[in-house]
Amino acid sequence: GEKIMEIKVIGTNSSNRLKLIKNIKKATDNKINIQLLEKDNKYNITNTPALIINDKLISQGKVLNEREIKKFIEVLA
Repeated sequence: GEKIMEIKVIGTNSSNRLKLIKNIKKATDNKINIQLLEKDNKYNITNTPALIINDKLISQGKVLNEREIKKFIEVLA
């Protein structure tokens, strides 16, 4: 069956976080549930928003575009 991707966005509510969430939704056709967390001590995050896919820290402190997110999802799926 279809693998379940776990996507987390870490950081406080900001315009960058909102942009990142919007790009993830576009990249996944809105089919993936995104967990929003203010912080997560498991990862050493210094800049937010941080994107975590399947427990791998993908990026922090920047807004990845739809194409970049799709690429990571393909690699990690």
